[in-house]
Amino acid sequence: MIKIKEDTKIMAELLHSGYTMLDKACPICNNPIFRNKEGVMFCPICNKKVMIVKDEIRNSNNDSKKKPKNMQQLESIASLKDIIFDKIEMISQKLKDETQIDLIEKYIRLLLEFHDILNKFGFI
Repeated sequence: MIKIKEDTKIMAELLHSGYTMLDKACPICNNPIFRNKEGVMFCPICNKKVMIVKDEIRNSNNDSKKKPKNMQQLESIASLKDIIFDKIEMISQKLKDETQIDLIEKYIRLLLEFHDILNKFGFI
């Protein structure tokens, strides 16, 4: 089993369990950061808590602008879709110029895994 499949499976399980995938990337592995139900942000791949430092001070009166939880989940899933399509594009470009058979096989396996994930989420 290849690592990308394991990582994606972990992230998909978190989304199905109600965790929120944020639009921020882990500074170590560059995978999406998630927030649990208690509001703790973490990288599910590195298994480490993540702290995001903001330059702005938020007013507590801004709470009325929070999105409903199900809307956040839909946005998280849509974000995962965008990430996967970006990775497919990146791999396709590498595959176009690749001449080493072992790397071609690796890229094709990754593309098939992404296809399976997109299919499971109903994106294709």
